[in-house]
Amino acid sequence: MRCARIAAVVAAALMLIAPGCQNTRDAVPAGEGGPRSALRQWHQALLRGDRAEYLASFAGTEEELVLALAIFDAVQVNYRFYNAVVAKYGADAWKAFEGAGAARVHLWPRDPGWTATITVVRTGDFAVGYLPRARVPMHLREDGGRWRIDAASLIPPGQTAEKAAYYLFRWSAALRELAQRVGRPGEPAAPLRPDAPRGALEEKLEAGELKQADEAIHYMMMH
Repeated sequence: MRCARIAAVVAAALMLIAPGCQNTRDAVPAGEGGPRSALRQWHQALLRGDRAEYLASFAGTEEELVLALAIFDAVQVNYRFYNAVVAKYGADAWKAFEGAGAARVHLWPRDPGWTATITVVRTGDFAVGYLPRARVPMHLREDGGRWRIDAASLIPPGQTAEKAAYYLFRWSAALRELAQRVGRPGEPAAPLRPDAPRGALEEKLEAGELKQADEAIHYMMMH
């Protein structure tokens, strides 16, 4: 049953990335190449919610690109949940939510110049980007005349790209529903309980999956 659910979710995601994959070998305009430029384009696409440009920032197998898409989806839903909380209850409510230990709802930095803080080490057609607060660097390689992030570096240890993507898609589905409940009559504070995100995720999983799902989400946040 679990394997069938994972396969169904990943198959649906493959249909979403198919059009974007056709452009993954387009060269960037002269003077705009290099690993740091690739990171900047990736981050800007993430902030804009531009799925096609975001996926074009990666190189990898279809399964690895599905994982990249799952991370994109999770980041966007995290922003959506944040926006819903702040719009309804204000910034102080969000600070209290974070302060209560609800760090799983991780917000990528929204400063457009944030990638300037990444330390990039390049060796030939390979590069590594060390993010300021991450324990896991982002790997990049030159691919078809354009520098791209190696999607294989997104796979959590001990998991497959397919499995990690499934857990992240489940997380996005859970948090999306939670965001819709923010401020709903009859349960105004329920989505803001510190344990609400984890509880909503557990409802989307089968027995025994929560630990690995937690690991996949934590690994995404480390990037």
